[in-house]
Amino acid sequence: MNDFQALIILNMVRGIGSIRVKRLMEAFERPSDIFNASPQELMEKGGLNPGLAQAVCAAPGKPECDPVVEMKRAEAAGARILSLLDPDYPELLRAIPDPPCVLYVKGDILACDENAVAIVGSRGASLYGLSCARTFSVRLSEYGLTIVSGMARGIDTAAHRAALDAGGRTIAVLGSGLNRIYPPENETLFQQIGLGGAVVSQFPMETPPLPQNFPMRNRLISGLSKGVLVVEASGKSGALITARCAAEQGRDVFAIPGELSNSNSGGVNGLIKDGARLVTDPVEILEGLRPLLNLSALACDSAKDEKAFWGEGDTEPDLLKYLDKEPRHIDSIARESGFSIPEILSLLTDLELKGVIRQTSGKSFSLVTPYDGSQRPLFH
Repeated sequence: MNDFQALIILNMVRGIGSIRVKRLMEAFERPSDIFNASPQELMEKGGLNPGLAQAVCAAPGKPECDPVVEMKRAEAAGARILSLLDPDYPELLRAIPDPPCVLYVKGDILACDENAVAIVGSRGASLYGLSCARTFSVRLSEYGLTIVSGMARGIDTAAHRAALDAGGRTIAVLGSGLNRIYPPENETLFQQIGLGGAVVSQFPMETPPLPQNFPMRNRLISGLSKGVLVVEASGKSGALITARCAAEQGRDVFAIPGELSNSNSGGVNGLIKDGARLVTDPVEILEGLRPLLNLSALACDSAKDEKAFWGEGDTEPDLLKYLDKEPRHIDSIARESGFSIPEILSLLTDLELKGVIRQTSGKSFSLVTPYDGSQRPLFH
């Protein structure tokens, strides 16, 4: 048994969660040494109770804990298993207090996925909530950010689909094994995400979607992200668990205010009262996360290139040369640029939708951030 196989086995022992695995790895020099220890040593050095110590010692001989069989299951599903010892293990996730010792991945986790935002919310979302999830997901994807969610019905599904439709990347975190897709109607989405991002799980391949799995899954959603946006959530929504995990992990929490008449607004409005940052525009998330983003990673191949962002013509970046952080009236822009007023209004509308500019008052406009004429202005 090598160290990688030892971690796969540990992950399959019932009752041995991420915290206990971390303690065992700190107590023993190598993961494989854990299975060479006696029950007494596991209790004394690893802090296990007698029952768990016996379970760990017995695990290597049980068919349901065979690491070779599990690796073959993953391979057959087109997935791979990363361990905490693997250099490809996501660094954001490695940094949380209780990272899973192994992570099952279908698809690829790329360098640009370090710039990720989670979008979570109600399974029984309203049309307003679904619209917000799609809008924020598309806009954030257009700036090269990866969208993370839990592939649940409602807000999660809307966020994943919108990211894919925008040509961006998305990561789905399951509360089941990769061979037990949940909800079942998202099987096509599961396959699409595997091609345009990654589906991940900490659970062995055949693990069913048990209720106790989802709080553990929620900490991975926040752990893979630099910020969490809660779109719509009742007072009992699992999205609030994700928000709490994010706060505990030192990640930013954002919330879109909910309609007062909607029963799914209580939780998200409560988050705002408790200190979550209220946002009504995707640009506010980008501005909030900007100090944390790895700008060089935004050159990820999957992010939209400049031509795709601006469109087929070059008129939008040309017009930006005549705008600044200070508001400028449309008449002044027209005089200097040579564009007609109708042309300018059309271009400014598109630029405002992309989060590049904002209308301040009347017919005055300003840049969201300075622009040097070469790249998307938000990050320069």
